[in-house]
Amino acid sequence: MTSIKNFKELIERAKKHAPKQCVVACAEDEAVLEGIKRAQELKLVTPVLVGHKDKIEACAQKLHLNLKDIAIHDAADEHEALMMAISIVVEQGDFIMKGMLSTSTFLKGILNREWGLRTGKMLSHIAVLEIPGYHKLIFMSDGGMNPKLDLRIRIDIIKNAIETLKALGTAKPKIGLVAASEAVNPDMPETTDAVKIVDMSRRGDIQDGIIEGPFGFDVAISKEAAEHKKIKSNIAGDVDFLLMPNIATANIWAKGLIFFAHAKAAGMVAGAAKPVIMLSRADKPETKVHSIALGVAISGGSGLNI
Repeated sequence: MTSIKNFKELIERAKKHAPKQCVVACAEDEAVLEGIKRAQELKLVTPVLVGHKDKIEACAQKLHLNLKDIAIHDAADEHEALMMAISIVVEQGDFIMKGMLSTSTFLKGILNREWGLRTGKMLSHIAVLEIPGYHKLIFMSDGGMNPKLDLRIRIDIIKNAIETLKALGTAKPKIGLVAASEAVNPDMPETTDAVKIVDMSRRGDIQDGIIEGPFGFDVAISKEAAEHKKIKSNIAGDVDFLLMPNIATANIWAKGLIFFAHAKAAGMVAGAAKPVIMLSRADKPETKVHSIALGVAISGGSGLNI
């Protein structure tokens, strides 16, 4: 299968696997409820809402949303809501979505080995962007979880990305290792790590992806830039996934594209036993729908733990 061009196509692909059960932890938020209701109307999900029931119903009333056909599990506080949501998704749900609670609290629950979503894999955040001027959705890590990268962590992030993209139908994802330039500089570990990762890929130590780098961002997303710089590449201008050099670069780059270039976005955490949809509490309902569609499509994909 070919790469997904845009979120409209992602939603259509998700519908082939829908509906999936989406469990929302701390659902007492208007944007969360609007997003989950839109996803339900698109027949993507069977929602399960967990949180303070009175507050959830009050938010829905403000938006004139009918929740009669949606299961609501009452919880006294966010700790109970998160524990309950994880229990439900482990036992019967397809994926979990963060509602109105802090990222740090949410991730503590996901990482809790006793609660059942933690695997032996490292978790990494993946942003998905539909950027005006680029011909397909582009995936990028890690702008939300791992503050300090080393060779091992970069490899784990790449493996998470490969499994995620394979679950979405991209058999051999094209992965660009991004740095400030193509020059290898010992003071820039993202460049020296890139050389080692590319060598590992060529030896078969990292499988099912086409990995190249280090690339300047221009080379990664433009074949013309690569040709102008006389860089031979099989993936320049057609990358599926960008491994960014650090969390600040990834976070600022993604937010800059969203706010200045009007890119559409989705976000998730890879590496858990079930897909984990993790968004900012400030994200628009549209972004939440895109992310829900991502969770549906992945949970209906290869069946791999991602």
